[in-house]
Amino acid sequence: MIYADTSFIASAYGKDVNTAAARSYLLREEPTLPFGFLHWPELTRFLWITQPEVADKIWDLVSEDLMERKKLAAHEADANRVSRRAAGLLRHYCPRWQKLRCLDTLHVAYAVEENFKTFLSFDIASYQRVLASSQKLKVWPPLTESEMKLLKQLPCPPTPLTKTPRRPSAQSRRPIKSTPKP
Repeated sequence: MIYADTSFIASAYGKDVNTAAARSYLLREEPTLPFGFLHWPELTRFLWITQPEVADKIWDLVSEDLMERKKLAAHEADANRVSRRAAGLLRHYCPRWQKLRCLDTLHVAYAVEENFKTFLSFDIASYQRVLASSQKLKVWPPLTESEMKLLKQLPCPPTPLTKTPRRPSAQSRRPIKSTPKP
């Protein structure tokens, strides 16, 4: 299963330096990419900030592909679970990578929580792709030499964090009985 962050989807539908690579990948692999709660606002902002003259047309293409489940398919994920996973990743990696962005971490957490195996991203200047690799996601395009150095600087072998804890059961949430006063 393949997860694409918004940088990949934006490149595939819009025009930027990565458009050719994104479209080539889609033609070669023919994936149906999940489109979730993180993609909606981020893609909207990207389109109307960087390509306002064609934003409506691109938005219509994205909407059509979502309805037809061609290149994109609506995907539901538990936002609370994803957010908790992201918080755990930030707690673990922010001391080393202070420029690790929350939204980038949320994309990685989404991919991990939903059991995706491949992570597509053009965010080479951020720590997102390195974080994805540290969580045992196959990253495309492959990590750059400088990203590989960051990965090797981790103090221990990179291993995925354990699944986020589930909500306590009703039985374990019972109030603690106070001890009677003498």
